[in-house]
Amino acid sequence: LYQNIKWYIPRILCDFSDDLAPVKFTVDGFTSAKRKGNLIGTSISCGVDSLSTIYDHFVKETDPDYRINALFLFSHEPRSHLTDSSGVTVYNNLVQHVKKAADELGLPFYGLDTNLYFFTYPIMRKHRGTLSISYIALYSSILSLQSAIFRYYMASAYSYSQIKKFEDHTHDRTLAPFCESYFLPLIETERFELIIDGCQYRRIDKIKNIVDWDFAQRHLNVCVSWKPNHRNTANCGVCDKCLRTLLTLEIMGKLDKFSDIFDIEQYRRNSFNYKIRCLEDFCGGDPIVMDNVDFARENNFPMPTKRDCYVLGQNAVVI
Repeated sequence: LYQNIKWYIPRILCDFSDDLAPVKFTVDGFTSAKRKGNLIGTSISCGVDSLSTIYDHFVKETDPDYRINALFLFSHEPRSHLTDSSGVTVYNNLVQHVKKAADELGLPFYGLDTNLYFFTYPIMRKHRGTLSISYIALYSSILSLQSAIFRYYMASAYSYSQIKKFEDHTHDRTLAPFCESYFLPLIETERFELIIDGCQYRRIDKIKNIVDWDFAQRHLNVCVSWKPNHRNTANCGVCDKCLRTLLTLEIMGKLDKFSDIFDIEQYRRNSFNYKIRCLEDFCGGDPIVMDNVDFARENNFPMPTKRDCYVLGQNAVVI
C-alpha cells in the first residue's frame, strides 16, 4: 500500500479532479502484516448493485473461500450526516431496514458510523452534491476493518464497457466509476483483498439477476426521496432511481412482483413523462438511461416518439 500511494495513487486522483494535488507524506516505519480476519463481506444497502452481489456470492456461491459470511453498511454518504437531524434519521432507518434483511439471510450485520464525510463534503458541495470523492471515506472505512475482513466485494455501478465509454462523463463527478476498476487493487494490503463485483453486468442485467428472487421482491430499496409517501411503501415510485428501476421492471413484465415495496400507481401516473425524459437524456449520454432505452429497443417495448408528443419542461403532452 505504501509503494502504491507513493508512486501511483496520486496520479489517478489528480487525473480525476483538477481540485486535487499531490501531497508529501512520511511513515513511521513498517511491521509485518499477516492476515488476521476471517470475514468475507459486502455492503447491504439493499440497492440493485448490492443485492446482485449478495445473490451471486452468497446464494449461488459454493466455494467457502469466496462465499459472503458478513454484511456491512458504512455511513459515508451525505444523507447520513446532514446538518439537521433528518440525515441521521434516514441513516438509522436504513440500518434498521438492512439489519432485518441480513437477519433473514442468516448473516451477521455490522454498521460503521464515521465522520470522514465532513472531510469530503466541501468538495462535494462545490460540485453541487455529486458524489465526488466521498468514496474515499467508504474505502477508508473498509480498510479500517482489515483486521476482521480479509476479502470484500465492492459492488460496482457501471459495467466494464460503461467505464471505458463514459470516462469523461464521470470525470470530476464520481470517483468510483471513473477509476474503481484499477484504483481498488492499488489500496489492497497483505491482509486484505478487494474484489470489484458487478462490472460484468449492465444494470439491467443485475435486475434480471435478482428479479425472481423473493428476497429482493421484499427488500429492494432504491428510493432517494427520503420522504414517506401515502402508501407507506419502501420506495416512492417517482424519484429518479425508482423510475429507472421500475421502467426496467416494466420492460421485463415484472412490475407486479414488486408491488408491495413500490408505489406502482404513482409510477404509472408518471411513467409516460419519465419515458420522454429518458429519450431526452439518451441524447445527453446518461449511462443508466441509455441502458434502459437500449433495453426497450431490444425487447420491442413501446416508447414515446416525437410523433406522439412534445415536451414542455418536464411534462409531455400528447398530440
